[in-house]
Amino acid sequence: MLLGMLVGCGFQLAGSGNFSSSLDNTSVQSASSSRDLIRLIEKNLKTNQINVVGVDQATALINILHEETERSVLTLDSAGKALEYELILRVAFDVKRPDNSYLLREQSINIDRDFLFDKSALLGSYEEEQRLFDEMRSDAAKSIVYRLQTIADH
Repeated sequence: MLLGMLVGCGFQLAGSGNFSSSLDNTSVQSASSSRDLIRLIEKNLKTNQINVVGVDQATALINILHEETERSVLTLDSAGKALEYELILRVAFDVKRPDNSYLLREQSINIDRDFLFDKSALLGSYEEEQRLFDEMRSDAAKSIVYRLQTIADH
């Protein structure tokens, strides 16, 4: 019964997505993105039984157009010092065939998290901020692969 409820609500196990055959051999590239994001995208592709290959063997090219992080102050204490920040990750990407025609035109992913700053533990706060950005990159990689399911076979 639980399985029926999960299937009925659209739940799918990781690696069970419906992907176009044009994605069978995919390459991920970027001139400016972090290596971590590329590695996470490749891991998610492999989880979904999509071969990650070099550009010369690819039937699809995921291009990370830019990755940007930002931190903005949300709240201040009575002395004007930051107490809480909003962390933002923005990623833009597209997917093309080797002939440069689009499989998926430019897409944007924006992920944000609130972060409480502990001025008495600066090192711990810095590490927490980095951990949150790592989690946000992981979420962005999953979102990119999820959006690949919108590509139809032609």
